[in-house]
Amino acid sequence: ARESAEVCERMMRVNYFPIVAGSQVGRRFLRRGGLFCTIGASAALSPTPGMVGYGSAKSAAHHYVQSWGPKLMEENDINSVAILPLMIDTPMNRDMLGDDGEDERYSKMVKPIHIANEIGEWLKQPELMPHAGSLVKVIAKNRRDGSGGAAFHLVR
Repeated sequence: ARESAEVCERMMRVNYFPIVAGSQVGRRFLRRGGLFCTIGASAALSPTPGMVGYGSAKSAAHHYVQSWGPKLMEENDINSVAILPLMIDTPMNRDMLGDDGEDERYSKMVKPIHIANEIGEWLKQPELMPHAGSLVKVIAKNRRDGSGGAAFHLVR
């Protein structure tokens, strides 16, 4: 049980507390009409046995964005949204999977550029931006040749 408590505490330090700190910095320095966007996890929308610490920390982050987002919009005219991928295609995640590229899980990885492009579209066309406090799930639409994109779906 002690190990689980330590893992949960570490996951909160890595996945939750930076969002709270970043939101406070954002509230102070973002301009009206700005966007505070954070990365959540689609896995944390349901129970995460085997990853209790991670799931708990990401669920806490989702709750924070949903609770704090509307207040931030009301008081500062700053939107806040959480992007929820299954897994982002990063060198660290590829190392974790074993970088052979043959695992079917690779096809479920979202490329960071697809997330960045979507956020860019929201900033260029604010009418496309999700409402304050939204959770937006990202689903990879990758093909075997490495091309593809991502689909963004409002969850909450």
